[in-house]
Amino acid sequence: MTALIAFGIQFRLSNKHFFQKNHFTVFTCLLSFCIGMLTYSLHYHRGYKNNYSHFVSDVNVVEGVISERLKPNAYAEKYYFKITRLNKKSVFGKILLTVPKKPGATQFHAGDKLHIKGELTPIAKSFNPYQFDYAAYLEKQNVFHQLYLKSGTYIKKGTNHNLDFYVETYRNKLLNSFKIHHFSKNTDHIINALLLGQRQDMDNQMNDNYTNAGVVHILAISGLHIAILYAILLFLLKPLNQFKKGKLLQFIMILTFLWVFALLSGLSASVVRSVVMFSLISFGLYLNKSGNIYNILAVSMLIILLCNPNFLFDVGFQLSYIAVFSIVWLQPFYSSFRISRFKVVNYFADLLTISFVAQIGVLPLSLYYFHQMPLLFFLANIVVIPLSSFVLILGIAVLAFNFTVPDLAILLGKLLGFAIEIMNQYIAWVASFETFVIKDIPFSFSLLLLFYLMLTALVLWLYEKKFSKLILFLSSSFALQILTLVTLWHSKQGSEFIVFNNKKSTLLTEKRNNKIRVYSNDSLPQENKNLKAYNCGNFNQAVEIFPLQNTVFYGNQKILVVDSLGVYSLHQKPDILLLTQSPKINLIRVINTVQPKVIIADATNYKSYVNRWKATCENEKIPFHATAEKGFYKIIGY
Repeated sequence: MTALIAFGIQFRLSNKHFFQKNHFTVFTCLLSFCIGMLTYSLHYHRGYKNNYSHFVSDVNVVEGVISERLKPNAYAEKYYFKITRLNKKSVFGKILLTVPKKPGATQFHAGDKLHIKGELTPIAKSFNPYQFDYAAYLEKQNVFHQLYLKSGTYIKKGTNHNLDFYVETYRNKLLNSFKIHHFSKNTDHIINALLLGQRQDMDNQMNDNYTNAGVVHILAISGLHIAILYAILLFLLKPLNQFKKGKLLQFIMILTFLWVFALLSGLSASVVRSVVMFSLISFGLYLNKSGNIYNILAVSMLIILLCNPNFLFDVGFQLSYIAVFSIVWLQPFYSSFRISRFKVVNYFADLLTISFVAQIGVLPLSLYYFHQMPLLFFLANIVVIPLSSFVLILGIAVLAFNFTVPDLAILLGKLLGFAIEIMNQYIAWVASFETFVIKDIPFSFSLLLLFYLMLTALVLWLYEKKFSKLILFLSSSFALQILTLVTLWHSKQGSEFIVFNNKKSTLLTEKRNNKIRVYSNDSLPQENKNLKAYNCGNFNQAVEIFPLQNTVFYGNQKILVVDSLGVYSLHQKPDILLLTQSPKINLIRVINTVQPKVIIADATNYKSYVNRWKATCENEKIPFHATAEKGFYKIIGY
């Protein structure tokens, strides 16, 4: 309120001056910051007294409704579950519901009402170094707990015919209409992704192919898809302009269709961004005004963040806006570039140029989030973008004919299936050149900021070749190189010992003298995802593999490893006792014999064993660390 009053006073005073003073800018920024903080706090569910998270107990009786099906993993289906009552209290909030995959297991749908008795557990944080923090990601979606659904612990109490129910029902009706074509599973997955943004059932191999080829963006509905839909709508509704109120009717119909499509496709960040932008463009056309593209970008971002400020932290939102801004900002440089008098040649040249500009714009973010760079994205995009556009247009036509002229739909469906097969095979061929995909690229947040500073300085210099802007570009380039060297040097300093939270086999690492020593009995430890992430975070140091012995030394500390055999030396006095592979031992006897200072149980042990050992250590007053509960264990220096 204070910021609003101060801004109002400054605004009133500013009307008396033609040239605005600096303090007006300061108060405007202050007001914007306060509005942002207020919006974020209003959308933060834990800030409300009736949020379920304030009433969680050891055993909970939960009532609520399935709202959305998420991408499953190999072992379980996952859903967002909106809680309406918790332990007989009226509450609100959203949790992650995990349902194990078993033969004959029920698959839930949006709107299903469930009565569940179970334990609400916090979302597990990143339990190994340099890994994606799933708990932090879900917290930004206002999801703070998860519930593992067990058979016999829930009752389905009917269906809530809410918006989520109708969205999923009509979406499934549209997608199920393609069953008359008997497409292959991979073709169905591409149709689901391209037409309505549903990628939950896409297999990992196909997703990896699109990622390694540098064209995964076509699977996420974004500006390209919405632009094609918008062009089709303008063409089909153009006759309405002949009538008195036809222009208004055209505007309303376009807006309605775009937002219904956004709802059906799941309201992802990239979809919402595109639909909001094209809604503003459509409004400008209705008023016979062409808006400045930068203003449209800014206003669309403002509208979206006021409605959902958590989109600011969404990777899709960031990549989408950066890509569009890069294309628009650099448009004066590539728009006049013509290499031929033939339109077809220039079309493909423009395609390559725009693809390159977008890739340059999102490169720092891609390196920061995904740590890889596909070098053959040129080769992939020159074929996939026009082909995917054709598939999208043909897919929309086939979808319409599925309900109106099925015989024609089946005929066109053969062409659609053939085009998708060609696209999938081409992408698989490009992705097969694995040497052209640079993976595990270390990239920190500070490098991200300096990279964007360098790119911004370069574009500013290209716009206006002044000496001061050249100095800014060269300085930022030099700073980026220095920071890279400093980060590399810092990663090689010091030493540490890590006990990983690795489920299949015990994994230990010792970082020392620019090398990472790995202790493991795994047959292929180099392929371990936890080890890859750790090495990438340490700027890809040399890795040495050693078999795991019963005794490991780190400096002057002795680590005794007791595995499933339960064999250990009675004369050792270790600093740390590491229990792996669920050894059948009497822990009290082991403690009295070897007298360890700390006991660690890694993720290879049975949960019941870990709970028993934990209770024993509490009684014996010995520090106990279970990696499945607390994450990796680190010893720094010696």
